[in-house]
Amino acid sequence: MSSSLRRTPFNWLLVNLALADITFALFQVPNHILTFTPPDGTIGSALCKVLTAGNVAWVGAAAGSITLVVIAFERYYTVRCPVSGKGKLTKNTVKVIIPACWIFAAAANIPLFLVTKYDEKTGECQWNWPEDWMGAANETSWLVLLACIPLTLMIGLYSRVVYELWFKPRDGPEVVCRYKGILRVRKRVTLSVITVSVIFGVCWITGLLIYVLSYYNILVFGSASHAVSDTMFMVNSCVNPFVYALLNERFRQKIKAMLHCTCKSKRYSPATHEPATIIHHKHQLNTK
Repeated sequence: MSSSLRRTPFNWLLVNLALADITFALFQVPNHILTFTPPDGTIGSALCKVLTAGNVAWVGAAAGSITLVVIAFERYYTVRCPVSGKGKLTKNTVKVIIPACWIFAAAANIPLFLVTKYDEKTGECQWNWPEDWMGAANETSWLVLLACIPLTLMIGLYSRVVYELWFKPRDGPEVVCRYKGILRVRKRVTLSVITVSVIFGVCWITGLLIYVLSYYNILVFGSASHAVSDTMFMVNSCVNPFVYALLNERFRQKIKAMLHCTCKSKRYSPATHEPATIIHHKHQLNTK
């Protein structure tokens, strides 16, 4: 990542969101592709808690949800209070916010780590809740705290941002010309994060609602609906880079530059091409 992309707190939030998505995909997707049977005993239970059951993936999912809310607040204050700097994020603030996101996300998943057990009879990792209502309460709290409340906050914040950028009348042509470039950049960035937030809302509300209904015995846990919920979560974690590539011109340019550099390095390897200084030196020797 270049220094120009690293220098703003907003970009660090995007990096944290990407890290959360990668964490979810890294620990969740293999569970649906690979078959792994943990050993019996304590080692099997430990592997279930950390790896096989996908608990770490849910830490990344929770961190991504919190990061999206922080991004919504950042966009709100950037657009609504551009002069006063009220609510503006600094590098020091982000250094506190990002670890706090992961600490809260890990704390929210402590119940899952505690109840994950390896069932030697079935050969599967399972969430073994002491009481049925505990599993339902855990899923309901996730639906409310990490989906409904964040989505409500994002809708409220982005509605004000959209009004400010697209519908609020400007005072005079001079002001319009002066801020035209700034508004264009802010609109593009805001459109990207709103799209990501909408995808988050659709995928998370749908996925968590299926989990909650299964714990209340309205849906059968492990049925096709359960596969749909996991697919929705994985789509949410995998689609964000494509959204930024489609809506953010600067992001596309950086990706193209990275791919171009990679292709050039493969095309012009030291084994097949001589440096220009050596060729020039050979030419001088031949002419003598």
